[in-house]
Amino acid sequence: MDPVTAGALVTAVNAAASGAGGEAGRRALESFGALVRRVLRRGEGEPAGEPEPVAIPYDDGDRLRQLADLLVERARRDSEFGRDLAAWMREHGEPAGAAGAVHNSVSGDARITGPVIQGRDFHGPINFG
Repeated sequence: MDPVTAGALVTAVNAAASGAGGEAGRRALESFGALVRRVLRRGEGEPAGEPEPVAIPYDDGDRLRQLADLLVERARRDSEFGRDLAAWMREHGEPAGAAGAVHNSVSGDARITGPVIQGRDFHGPINFG
């Protein structure tokens, strides 16, 4: 089994989150949350009761990377968790759609002042006007 890297995990979580509006995305994020809770419960000096939920805004890349680093470190030390995390990535880490599918978006604070072209395989000229 290839070792899980933080970058690959961030990519997988983002892929799962991009489908969160559908049933498959919801299940992917729920199962990821269960993995996160396992790590938080197994920490040294385990707290009594359930740990606080981890809520990371979709645009907080730094916190997601910190969480990914924590999970990857735990996967290195706990082979069972490592196998489970790798299995989650295999099952949920690919964007929805066929291999080679493209997800184009304009979001956040983007300001569009002209035409936008998004796609994958363009054949022939593109004209505006």
